[in-house]
Amino acid sequence: MPGKKTNHVGITVHSFYDIICFMKNKNNSIGFFTRIYVYIRALLDKRTPVIPKILGIAIIAYIILPFDLIPDTIPVLGWMDDAAIAALGIFIISKLIPKTILDEYTKKEEK
Repeated sequence: MPGKKTNHVGITVHSFYDIICFMKNKNNSIGFFTRIYVYIRALLDKRTPVIPKILGIAIIAYIILPFDLIPDTIPVLGWMDDAAIAALGIFIISKLIPKTILDEYTKKEEK
């Protein structure tokens, strides 16, 4: 099939849409970008503890500010460290936000 490629993990990728679908959460209820929106809404909630909020601000600052572990002037590696820090930060934030708050905003987005 033309345009069909298999990556090193053995996942067949037909299009960018397939990649987005692959990034859905475990129960496939909402997509990756909607999940990020849920995390942002949960971080802005008054019931969320301070630590995840500070971590969220730190991640955004790391991505925006000019000093990095690997400078952005190195074309691919400079951007990859930003992406890795963002992914790790989102994972940690997802574990620190109370499940009840995340479930509340997830249900709102599923509607």
